[in-house]
Amino acid sequence: MDTGRISARYAKALYEFAVENNKAEAIYESMKIVSNSFATVPELNKALVNPQVSKEKKKGLLIASAGSDVCPEFEKFLDLVLEHKREAYFQTISLVYQDVYRKAKNIVVGRLETAQEVSKADKDKLKAIVEEKTNANVEFVTNVNPELIGGFLLQVGTYQLDASVSSQLRIIKDSLLRNGSANS
Repeated sequence: MDTGRISARYAKALYEFAVENNKAEAIYESMKIVSNSFATVPELNKALVNPQVSKEKKKGLLIASAGSDVCPEFEKFLDLVLEHKREAYFQTISLVYQDVYRKAKNIVVGRLETAQEVSKADKDKLKAIVEEKTNANVEFVTNVNPELIGGFLLQVGTYQLDASVSSQLRIIKDSLLRNGSANS
């Protein structure tokens, strides 16, 4: 069996179990933290696939990677994964679970990049506009990038809106260069 198929089966089973126990959102939040932990700590996956690391230590690592407050259903799922020796798939399981949850809850992830920190009120206004246009709930991943100079860059799915000052300056520069070379 391949990684994708195994991960999808475990993630879907976890989602069904979580829904039955009213813990789908709590596990979703834990899985977001877990996937971020895998992205920022490459040693985590190495420890999980290491046969010399005990099940108990692997469970401890996964709980720690999920944040300080995990629900008992999450721990029960970890026990199942470790019992069946599927810990090497946990990173992919966490990502697939997030996808399953988002599809079920009609959530799209948007990336908002700004030149400086944006107020919660401004984020909420932008979120409301995007939600109205997409007919979906939006989760923003935000990033501050001073190279934008001002404005913002928004990506939701395949849609991208570049309202940054740096982009506008680049367009003006290109236009001036084109017009300058056309006049010579």
